[in-house]
Amino acid sequence: MSTNLQIPEPALAQTLSAKLSAETLAALLEHPEIAAELLPVFEQPPFADDYVPRAIAVLFDDVTVLEWQDGEMTYQCPHVAADYQPELVEWLIDEETAYFSVQGREVINRLPAVPQLNLETLKTLEESSCKPL
Repeated sequence: MSTNLQIPEPALAQTLSAKLSAETLAALLEHPEIAAELLPVFEQPPFADDYVPRAIAVLFDDVTVLEWQDGEMTYQCPHVAADYQPELVEWLIDEETAYFSVQGREVINRLPAVPQLNLETLKTLEESSCKPL
């Protein structure tokens, strides 16, 4: 998230209250600048069922931990403990926010289904320390 929108918090809360549960809204409003940046994403349609992404990035607490480009894992870092629970999780698909959660609560999900990932690739992630590929 990188845009700096200045929206008064009461107006932000009112706008988002129709879209989110009270618990999720409270968690998101702990990060009002991010909440404001997500407003336009709520208006974007979900990705099509047959959409094939060229690039996927996963961010934990606004730090890129995984990048995938054209069918290949291109970046994996920093070393993340298996039991790490990020407060903020964001998936970018072709540089657009496709999924966002705060404190484990889903805020935005534009994915009709979880993107299919090669299970063998995921297994190697579990077994290796994080590093640029």
